[in-house]
Amino acid sequence: MRSGMTHEDRQRYENSPGGMNSAPVYAAPVAYEFLSPDWIAAMRKVRADFADRKFPHDFAANVTITNAPFDEPTICGHIDTTGPTPMIETGHLNKPDFSIQMPYELALDLFVRRETGAVMQALFSGAVRVTGDSSKLLMLAGELTPPPPGDPRRGELRELARRVDEITAGRA
Repeated sequence: MRSGMTHEDRQRYENSPGGMNSAPVYAAPVAYEFLSPDWIAAMRKVRADFADRKFPHDFAANVTITNAPFDEPTICGHIDTTGPTPMIETGHLNKPDFSIQMPYELALDLFVRRETGAVMQALFSGAVRVTGDSSKLLMLAGELTPPPPGDPRRGELRELARRVDEITAGRA
């Protein structure tokens, strides 16, 4: 053997994890707590992968999450689909179409668990505060609800939901 390895060494290498005869290694995405700084960073990567896709409705919304389980219990962010790339980012916009404020657990229900019934109940009970064009909020809720079978966007939205689930602790 020219490589300087004995036959036994080569067999040991080829059959070891990562060796030539081992199965390919799949690195699963790391999951983070919803809306934590690491989750937001991971979400930016997901957003970059979906940059060439256009949302069917244009809106700009400020989102304020209260009672978050972090050092800073209030999270200010925005969702903006009016530009060439849909944006989900920290900080508020100067002129949003609407603003919504909700507690962290309700944000989990809406954006992670996708339990629109709980969100509707919270809207009617006053647990969610909305200012601005509420018709655009209804468009957002429609986008978060899975499209019916046969809708061409169904696969794409499921893929986006799958990617969000992968990076969200307790969802993957």
